[in-house]
This record gives sequence, structure tokens and C-alpha cells, in this order.
Amino acid sequence: MVLPLPKLVAASFTGALAYGLYLATLLVCLRWLLFRGKDDGCPWGSLRKACEIRWTILFTTFLIFACTTVYVALVLHETMEAAWEATTHTPPPTPSQIVWRSIVICTTANVVVLSADAILIYRCWVVYGKRLLIVVFPSFFWLGALVCTILQIYLQDAHVHNPSISPYRWAAVSMSFGPGIVLLPFWISTVLLNAYATAALIRRIYGPAKNVRQYISVKHLHLAIRIIAESGLLNLSITFAHLLVWFGDKEFPVTIIGMLNAPVTGIAFNWFLLRFEQTKAENIAATDSGSNGPNLTTIQFDTSLLSTQESRNTSPQESPIHFISLSDAELGHPMQGKETGISPP
Repeated sequence: MVLPLPKLVAASFTGALAYGLYLATLLVCLRWLLFRGKDDGCPWGSLRKACEIRWTILFTTFLIFACTTVYVALVLHETMEAAWEATTHTPPPTPSQIVWRSIVICTTANVVVLSADAILIYRCWVVYGKRLLIVVFPSFFWLGALVCTILQIYLQDAHVHNPSISPYRWAAVSMSFGPGIVLLPFWISTVLLNAYATAALIRRIYGPAKNVRQYISVKHLHLAIRIIAESGLLNLSITFAHLLVWFGDKEFPVTIIGMLNAPVTGIAFNWFLLRFEQTKAENIAATDSGSNGPNLTTIQFDTSLLSTQESRNTSPQESPIHFISLSDAELGHPMQGKETGISPP
């Protein structure tokens, strides 16, 4: 089923706007990944040394960018072919039946989601002191989503050679825009993974903040919770919407949500990075200038965080709280506690 040209143009325009916003967040994100704070009059600061760059995060950032760009480009190419045919009543100059286009479109969209989810699982693993038990649940759903992606590629390739394979009349989900019977469990796995990982990160920070708030300022921890919630809710909302549209019988909602999914997932991924890095840099600058504002640390906590009972039995002057830098963990540096200054709330 092919959408009417006006609806196809509307979906492509919406996706292009989302892609533009994604590019804006990508540039800011790369600024914090590749450059230090402002110095020597350079607005972007000096370039980081190779040992200071978080290569895993940088590679994932570029992978999401490449897949999102390919996805948007192929959909726009399809739209331009439809517009050419509608206005000239002749076939487009290039062949309109590109057998691999639908496979690449679906696969790149899935790779964007899998990449972002893999980093989310990694952050949970680091934040919880590299305990494997905490990531067993999300890893199971991530592997399930990966298997669904492989099945999706197989079914779409099989459909090219034997069109009778799809759509499945017994499937209660949309099959006109990709193999919905496979993508349905993919999006269920993604929704559950994002909900679990985001809640786990917030819980890890909220517990220490609640235990020690009567002795020290926890504004920096509350800010960290807000940043995680912003990124998590943005990611969860688009994946949940993508799950719901497969139960409808209209292709337009599937198309427009599909166009939004990859850029919005990239925006959520970049938002998490740039918000943490920018706020951390601002607090470092405030500390260097002699400000007494609270220091924002990254989200990895030492396992020796004080319990509520220990906090009650220790005076404020003897209550050091240790934070482990997520940046150091990603760089492979020893995870040593970093003691913060303590001041009354």
C-alpha cells in the first residue's frame, strides 16, 4: 500500500524537521565529547587528547548519526520519486522498485534504537558498580530486540523473492509497512528495557539523596534525576507510540511515527550527554572562580555510600560522600572515589 502524495510529503516534512533538531543536538554533543572547556579565547575550547575521549560513546554517537541520516535520506528519496510520478505521470528517472530500500529503512531504524539501548544498559552497569545482576533483565530484552531485527531482515528479504509470505492475514497488527508481527515484540522489548533502565538509574541516585539530604546539599543529585528523566521520558514516549501504531489499520500513523522515531531517539541520546557535560563544565568553572555552588558530579556512585543509619550516627564534618566519575569509568581509568565538599543544605 502506497500513501497518497500529500500524506507522504507531510510525513517526510515532519521527519525532516525532527532530523534538523537532531543535528543541532548532535553538534553540541560533539562539542562536549571532543573539546574541553573554553580556553585561549576559543569558543569550543581545546581539542581533547586521544586518551581523554570516550571512544565507545563517540562511536555510538556517529553510528546513530549514520543510521538516522541513511533512514531519512531513503524516505525522502521515496517521497521525491512519488512526487515526480504524480506531477509528470511518468516513471522516475531512477528505478522506483528498489528491493533493498525497505529492508535498509527498517534495519537502520532498529540499529538506532539498539545502539541507544546498549549505552543505557552500560550506564546502569557502571552506576551500580558493574554488578551483572542489575543488567540481566534489560540485556534479555535487548537480545530479544536484536533477534527480532534479524528476523525482520529475513522476512523482508524472503518477501522480495516470494510476495505471498507477507502480509499475514492472521496477524492483528499492521503488515503493510514492514513485518509488524516481528516489529511488535521488538517495540515491546524496547519499551520495557527503557522503562526499567531509566527507573533503575533514578532509583540509584534518589536513594543516596534521600539518605543524606539532612546533612548536605543534594541539589546536584536532583538535577541528575531531572536530566535522566528528561532523556528517558523522551525516548520512552516515542518507542511507546511506535508500539501502539502497529495495532491500527492505517499506514499514515506508522509512517509519521516511524519518521520521528530515529531522530527523536538520537535527540534523547544526545540530550543526556550534553546536559550532563555542560552542567559539569559550568560547575567546574564556578568552582575555579571561587563560587560556593554545589558541584554536579556524574551519575556513578561508590558502593560505600552512607546508609541512613550511618548518616544519623556521623557528624556532618565526618560524612564524606564518594562519587565515581562516569567519564573516568568510560575511559577505563581506575574507579576511585572522588570526595565532594560537604556543606549544610
